[in-house]
Amino acid sequence: MPLSSCESSAARYDSVLVQPLSWDIPSLQELWLGESTDDKHLRIMVLLQCFNCYDDDDNLLLNQTYVQPRFLVLCLVLRLYHTLLHLSFNINMKYVC
Repeated sequence: MPLSSCESSAARYDSVLVQPLSWDIPSLQELWLGESTDDKHLRIMVLLQCFNCYDDDDNLLLNQTYVQPRFLVLCLVLRLYHTLLHLSFNINMKYVC
């Protein structure tokens, strides 16, 4: 009996590459409840790291002359959409060839 689309997608999983952080892990107190400028900067660093957009050497997303803070989340979502679209295109092309 063939599996339904729900059952077949539940059995599939994606592997994730684990990468170490290049900075100290913040405490929950700093991350959630801190009100200083450093704590706000730390929250943005963690958000960028979650989207795999944080680079120690040259991070243009943190530079407010390139990306205004009000557009940061929009840029992250667009980058994620572009990455997933590109990944999906590459996967589909692999099955065509």
